[in-house]
Amino acid sequence: MHIYLHETIDPVRKPGAHTRYLDELGEIVTTHGNAKGSAGGRCIANWVPVFLTGQWPQIIGFWQMPGGWDGFAKHFDTHTELFHEPLDRWYGERSGGFDRVLVGTDYTPTLDEILASGTRAPVVLHETVRLRPGDAPKYLRLLGDVKEALGDRYGFGVLGGYEVAFRNQSEAVVVWSFPDVATLVRTQSSTAEFPELLAWREQSATLELSHTGVVVRPTSWSPLR
Repeated sequence: MHIYLHETIDPVRKPGAHTRYLDELGEIVTTHGNAKGSAGGRCIANWVPVFLTGQWPQIIGFWQMPGGWDGFAKHFDTHTELFHEPLDRWYGERSGGFDRVLVGTDYTPTLDEILASGTRAPVVLHETVRLRPGDAPKYLRLLGDVKEALGDRYGFGVLGGYEVAFRNQSEAVVVWSFPDVATLVRTQSSTAEFPELLAWREQSATLELSHTGVVVRPTSWSPLR
C-alpha cells in the first residue's frame, strides 16, 4: 500500500515570497530530495493554482512516503519533536498550511512508475471530495472504472485517486491529467463529446456531499512537469 503526503501551503502575502519559497524548495528537492527533519517524502509535484480557479497565492505539495505505513510510523516514532527542523527557515515565505495523508488506489501510479513511463501532467484538475463516512472506497472503485473506460482515447484521464486517511473514509482526492488548458476547457464546455466523463459526473454526484476543484500547474522541477 502506497502512502502519500499532501500539503496545502499558504505563502506570505508579500511580493516575491512564493517565488523565494519555490526556488529554495526546488533546490532542496533537486539536490537532497527533501529537507532535513521532514517526513522524507519523494516529490511527485509541487503545484501552483491557475488564478481564477482557486485560492491564491497557494502551493500544493505532493510527496510519496517511503516505506508505506511502516515508513510513516518509523519516521514519526523516531522524530518525536513537535516541529521539524526546517520550520523556522520557512517562516519568511509561508504563513501556514494544511496537511493530509493519502492512501493510493491500486490504479494510481507510484513515483517510480511515473518516472519509468515518462508520464507528464502539465495541467492538472485537482479535486477534493467529501463523502458520507464509509463511502470513499466505493467512490474510488467507481473512479477506477472511469479511468479504464477513458483510456487514452481523449488525451486526458485520471492520473490518480486517493483516500484521505484519518477521515473515516469520508474524503478523497482525485488528480486528473490534461495536456493543456484547451483540452480541460473542452471537458467543461462540450461535455457531450465525452460520454464516459458525463456518466461519471452524474454517478459521482449521487455520492458527493461537497466537491472542490482547482486547476494547477507543476513547477519546472516537478517530475510531472
